[in-house]
Amino acid sequence: MKKIYEDALKPILPEKFDENEWFAIAIVMIVCACIYYITVKKRTLLWTEIICIFLLNLQLTTVGDYFLAMPPYDFYDTVDRNSGEITDIFLQNIVYPGFFLFLMHFYKGWKPNKLWFIVGCSLLLTGLEAVSVHIFHLFTYKSWKLSYSVMFYLLIAIMNVIFFERLSVFIKKRNDGW
Repeated sequence: MKKIYEDALKPILPEKFDENEWFAIAIVMIVCACIYYITVKKRTLLWTEIICIFLLNLQLTTVGDYFLAMPPYDFYDTVDRNSGEITDIFLQNIVYPGFFLFLMHFYKGWKPNKLWFIVGCSLLLTGLEAVSVHIFHLFTYKSWKLSYSVMFYLLIAIMNVIFFERLSVFIKKRNDGW
């Protein structure tokens, strides 16, 4: 049992359980509650849209973190370790895709101006990242700067809007019988 702990669990457990783990737990719970709300209580998205948006953002966060947080670039570390830990699994698999799912729920329901929506998403996500970096130490920047995040989130928001609009057209055509 000790070998399993040393070889399998210890490398992915937090070095110390502190504010960044508590913050991660809190945002996972909040995002899970939001996902429940927008998929069960107040659904505006079709299940096909929910699944596709979630999978798109799961892929984007996995690939993005792999390229940006790992060598050769290694711009930042998440939580306590430079190689990832169990908290990263929840952030990548629930928080990031769930948050964009939540944003796209509002995009479909409110039908805002695309430009303002994209800029608003970028600023909101950058602000949340600033809180997570400067107050809860969820990320440790090496050569990354918060200003890069603005551009990164602009790109991700644009990709989500384009993907959602094309997906909606595809679903509509499919339902209309082509």
